Amino acid sequence: MAAQYKSASGVILFTIGLLFLLRNLDVICFSWGSFFSLWPIILVILGISLLPLKEVIRIILAFVVIILTIVFVANNPEFKNNERWPWDWTWRSDRYNDRGWNDEDEEQADEWNDQQLYESFDSAINNAVLDFDAVAGEFTMSENSEYLIKFDREGNMGKYYLEADNAGSAVVLKLTMGNRSFKSRNISNKATISLHPQPVWDLKIDAGAAKIDFDLSPFKVDRIDVDGGAFDMKLKLGDKHDNTDVRLETGASSVTIEIPETVGCEVRTSTFLTSRNLEGFNKTSNGAYQTDGFDSASKKITIKLDAAISSLIIKRY
Repeated sequence: MAAQYKSASGVILFTIGLLFLLRNLDVICFSWGSFFSLWPIILVILGISLLPLKEVIRIILAFVVIILTIVFVANNPEFKNNERWPWDWTWRSDRYNDRGWNDEDEEQADEWNDQQLYESFDSAINNAVLDFDAVAGEFTMSENSEYLIKFDREGNMGKYYLEADNAGSAVVLKLTMGNRSFKSRNISNKATISLHPQPVWDLKIDAGAAKIDFDLSPFKVDRIDVDGGAFDMKLKLGDKHDNTDVRLETGASSVTIEIPETVGCEVRTSTFLTSRNLEGFNKTSNGAYQTDGFDSASKKITIKLDAAISSLIIKRY
């Protein structure tokens, strides 16, 4: 079994390295968004590695899948851009077309945009949900005492829109990108999200192919749900709330989580090829780990990771 995983890992690393080499040599062109849209190939290759066949046959099948995928992408008009590039890989999603974003948004997709979006704070708000469409780029988190949320962003990767739905003492914030058609090969998208520390927060993140560095220690966080393809995430959690649930569903990811020593923590993993570094944890069962005194801890953090390929590091501070 270990040999099968090593073979699959070798094919995957070879493929990723080859794609980036060809991209750097200007043989092909693709964006991070298009790279994310092709990540299910990793699952296909892993599935091939588990078939009861000779190793050489499994490797041949894996390379056949890769070649067929490249041929498909090269001949699919949805992935073509202009005559400059022999193959141009882009990622396009039209699922937002019915939400009021028009052709002008599409024309501005590759233009550099500095955006500042915000929602005013109301002291009556006790619970807040942030539904964030990260797509791709670099994102950080900070604290502010003036706004419920403030979003500062710069880049050339479409425009973001902020919607707020209030229901008494609760509010749902939707931070989404209006256009996902990226024609430039030099994509940039950097943003800082500032939240107010008073409400109890639920975070729902569609991570795409993003780099996320969130310091959530100043906030009362009830739940974090992350759904993504291939991302690099760093989370720093605090002890402001009695119970925090973290759910991560990813294709290929690198996850680092910092938790306070004053909080009990349980980790459950259901993964392939996972590298684990769990500082201060004891294994309780297959795929389950706990810190000392978890059952009697007054404050708890529960982390569940469901991933195809991942690196999980948990540190205590």
